[in-house]
Amino acid sequence: MKRPTYTLPSIVKKVFRSGERSLPRTEICSRMEANELTALMDLDSATLLDKVLKMEQSPVRVASSEAIVEITYQPHQVYDLAYRFLRDTQTPKKLEQIVAELRRQTQFGWNQILRMLQLERDPRFVQYQGDDRWFLAEWTLANDQVYDFCRNNGITQVAARSLVHFLEQEVGIAADAAFLPMLDDRFRVEGDTLYIIVRSDVTDEELAVEEMAAADSSVSIANIESETEEVVPEQQEPIFTKGETNMTNATNVRVLEEVQQLLQQAISRLEGRNQEMAQEVVTHFQQSNMQAIEVLMKEKHKHEQIVLGIQQVLATSEQQ
Repeated sequence: MKRPTYTLPSIVKKVFRSGERSLPRTEICSRMEANELTALMDLDSATLLDKVLKMEQSPVRVASSEAIVEITYQPHQVYDLAYRFLRDTQTPKKLEQIVAELRRQTQFGWNQILRMLQLERDPRFVQYQGDDRWFLAEWTLANDQVYDFCRNNGITQVAARSLVHFLEQEVGIAADAAFLPMLDDRFRVEGDTLYIIVRSDVTDEELAVEEMAAADSSVSIANIESETEEVVPEQQEPIFTKGETNMTNATNVRVLEEVQQLLQQAISRLEGRNQEMAQEVVTHFQQSNMQAIEVLMKEKHKHEQIVLGIQQVLATSEQQ
């Protein structure tokens, strides 16, 4: 059974309520189990917590007492700006998109923001396994609601062009609810259509047997194919109800995000080169080599024009 599942650090962060900075270990484990956060995991709550505590960028740490666990997050302006960015757009974002937005709002450079913005530590941000975007912990997940609505109303497919209207107006999901069909085996996306795998006539036990058989079959097929050619799995972006018009644009969105990342890397390299040239100017000045300084200044001006052009392209792409 495949369902959207929080990453291990996100599971622990979901346990903490607003304003809570520390909790007893027993309370954390109790809340995990009560909220069924570990229902789809092969780990018990205590083992899961221990794993998260040992992570390098863990959102929690052991307090002065071994029985108490506390949040590692320290308040900072960049975290609040990132939070407002996701809250205002009501759309999950990749780290590169968040950093690009913060660069426009602050005087910090790309690398400075990356060093300061450790979203793994902030309990307001969570991730799902298989999805590298960041969500707000306060957002709800609409997969069960969508599936139940479709099953109860005999709906087996929805056209991509009408998906947003269907989710908001017919199903009635909340404005801040995430719908992630790519991480849920009750849904399948093919071309311009979302298919709902309705199995009302099959018991949970029978469905589990079928899923195990299908998994065994997939492994066998994969083994055969691997003997003849390399199989490259296709990765698809999950869907969110806000800020994404339809699933036919999923490929374009991925390409756009890759281009944005490359452009940001180009800006970083140009800024790095400008810093190197600043040191070279000092050296040439000490040697009274004014001709070399003039060449460097022209190159610096050219770089600044290129960076300005890239930033304009990024600003336009963010509005798409």
